[in-house]
Amino acid sequence: MIEHNENEPSAIPGYISTKQAAHLLGVSNHRLYQYVKAGRLPVVRIGKAFMLRVEDVERFKPNPSGRMRTKAPSWREYRSHSKMFAMDVLVPVRPGQQTQLVEKLRAIQQDDLHTFSGTVARYVLKGDEALTALHILLIWRDIEMPDEVGRQEDLRAFQEELKDMLDWEKAEYSMNEVIIHT
Repeated sequence: MIEHNENEPSAIPGYISTKQAAHLLGVSNHRLYQYVKAGRLPVVRIGKAFMLRVEDVERFKPNPSGRMRTKAPSWREYRSHSKMFAMDVLVPVRPGQQTQLVEKLRAIQQDDLHTFSGTVARYVLKGDEALTALHILLIWRDIEMPDEVGRQEDLRAFQEELKDMLDWEKAEYSMNEVIIHT
């Protein structure tokens, strides 16, 4: 929900500035004007300012970045002379730590920490809607996969970073060979 600053001279009930709209949508002012120019977001001119209706901005869905796929990728088997492996970790979230966990994971992403040497893909997934558990999926090609000691060192550093939020003593681990993938 958008809050208006009553001290702004342009505060008109039901309308927001282009700057506020860009902030709400998480896009640059330039991108917002591209949506306006393309006719995707209607604006009205009030005095010298362009304003947008709050309900139009709240309903607006920006296009995803990059090219849209027109066809799902085909299944394939990894090269026959090599293999891929996936480590799946299911770990309970400590009660009341959901918000802190999400904030910490965003900081890890932003600072590009805990990248797990040699992985070709890494996923951190909600175990359920209430985030009472976390799934961590790490995928390696065997030719780039560090040895067991290296993998354990990376995992221990990640565990240490999240020890206050995740119950690592109850975590379940599995390492499996990939049969087919996209």
